[in-house]
Amino acid sequence: MANKLNIAIAGATGFVGLEIIKKIYAHPSVEIKYLFVKDSIDENIYENLPKEISKLPKLKKIDLSLINKCDVFFSALPHSELHKVINDISEKIIIIDLSADFRLPNSKTYEKWYNSEHKSPNLLNKAVYGLSEIYRDKIKRSDLIACPGCYPTSILLPLIPLLKTKDIELENIIADSKSGYSGAGKKIYSSDQYPNLNENIAIYGAGNHRHMPEINFYSSLYANQNVEILFTPHLIPTFRGMLSTIYIKSKKSIEDIYDTLDKFYKNEPFIKIFKSKMINTDKVINTNMVHISVNKSNAKNTFIISSSIDNLLKGAAGQAIQNFNIRFNFDEQLGLI
Repeated sequence: MANKLNIAIAGATGFVGLEIIKKIYAHPSVEIKYLFVKDSIDENIYENLPKEISKLPKLKKIDLSLINKCDVFFSALPHSELHKVINDISEKIIIIDLSADFRLPNSKTYEKWYNSEHKSPNLLNKAVYGLSEIYRDKIKRSDLIACPGCYPTSILLPLIPLLKTKDIELENIIADSKSGYSGAGKKIYSSDQYPNLNENIAIYGAGNHRHMPEINFYSSLYANQNVEILFTPHLIPTFRGMLSTIYIKSKKSIEDIYDTLDKFYKNEPFIKIFKSKMINTDKVINTNMVHISVNKSNAKNTFIISSSIDNLLKGAAGQAIQNFNIRFNFDEQLGLI
């Protein structure tokens, strides 16, 4: 392709930024023009990348004038960073954001959960939620794509088809999620709260995790009424991977619930639906896949839906690249298989 798209990546040395580089480096329609970091520009980025990746641009401090020379800006900055500067980025730039800054349409909800005044509330209604399989048509036309959190991705994909059809009861939906510790970001390594990460299981954010308003907002939207999901996350002693176990009530049969999900996602290359299968994260690690399985429970009219993803890929960088492919009408699997 003669005219490659010039892209800039901010947060390039974080777990998610590195995954974007790994996946998009060989994308035939892309040239990585700039890599930006918030902190040290002296870090050796190649230490954390495969040997075949070379000739990357040097790390730079964030420079909006350089971003404005690009076609696409992947922002893997921490929450509450992009909304402070986005109004100085040209409207011609396609922005794919991996933080929470534009996921919620209400600035007051954002400010409550992220303890930061939103500096760009004028853009909240312009942003499209980047849950690829659900918002594909809007993503195609969007210049500001707000990629979902990893937990919401693993929970909303199995629930949205069932909420739309009212196949399940809308009260007392429980989502119990386990994530590899990379999901908490690099800063967690210096936290005394979670010692010995690779030997430790920890509950965190119980009753007040920041993904709760995101999960509840989009669940309510598709149920067409208020839904509050009981959600609790945990960190487990593995670097990557996420498994959400969702407990639902329904008068339908397991076949009906399976059929609703299977029909909804039958043409989706990244989503596989199973019935009565014990799924795990091993099959989805280092991929953009989602595995969803419906199982009977020991309690009457109750079912267990399990959903597994790679939190760094389908839960972050992979879905961002899928959205990039959707936006520019490339094959969605480009760079991801």
